[in-house]
Amino acid sequence: MTHYFKTIILLSLACLTAGSTFGEDEDTPLAKEMSAMNTAYRSLSKAFRSGPNPDQRAEYISQVEIILEHAKASVELVPALANTLASEQKTSMRADFTAAMQKSIQTLEQLLAALEAEDYAAAADHLVQLKKQKSAGHQRFQED
Repeated sequence: MTHYFKTIILLSLACLTAGSTFGEDEDTPLAKEMSAMNTAYRSLSKAFRSGPNPDQRAEYISQVEIILEHAKASVELVPALANTLASEQKTSMRADFTAAMQKSIQTLEQLLAALEAEDYAAAADHLVQLKKQKSAGHQRFQED
């Protein structure tokens, strides 16, 4: 009986430790920037799914500016996954992350320009491109 009690205690402690480890990643500077970007991205993406409304152009531009601001703030940050890698791999991941973020920033700038020009078809294309970049980045740089 004592053996089972010790096992239950050890498993409980392991679960608590794992929970606190995962919780820390949510508070990293990069996670905060990504969360702010995601909130604005979701709003914009939802609006475009139902077809962009020219009357909402100023709101769309505002959302892109928010995403762009946080994307630029993210460029020099390090994904938490990089901290689990060896030095050479960490350096490579940081460079890859920086390049991916710079590519997304370029897409965001093109999206902003399209919205400012009221070219909603081009804006929709840039939003699709941004979604692909976002998905690829999350696959590459996020921990499972």
